[in-house]
Amino acid sequence: MSKILIIEDESTLSNALHEALINGDEIEIEADGSKAFQRVKEYKPDLILLDLFLPGKPGEVILEEIRSDAETKNIPVLVATVKADKEAREICQKLGISGYFIKAHHTLKEIATEAKKILHK
Repeated sequence: MSKILIIEDESTLSNALHEALINGDEIEIEADGSKAFQRVKEYKPDLILLDLFLPGKPGEVILEEIRSDAETKNIPVLVATVKADKEAREICQKLGISGYFIKAHHTLKEIATEAKKILHK
């Protein structure tokens, strides 16, 4: 059983992602960017799905925190966001993400399929 943390403030989307991913895995959701990194440290997920637009703290800053901490730096992170600009994608790629999904261009099933591939490597 894998542990997945969804960091997403839109409850409709986070619940839909939860449903798309659930298959015996343990899934938790964090909606507040200012609490996200602490939640990562406490929960110790095997995979993080991260939005970039969050209340309290942007996803790019949370990703920097994850990558700067010895306990969390190797956790795979998939970004799922509406942010389609090249700069945001490049920042995230430099921080070692496992994938970047623009919500308007990908289905939840596609995101869930990629997440499952990463978890079952």
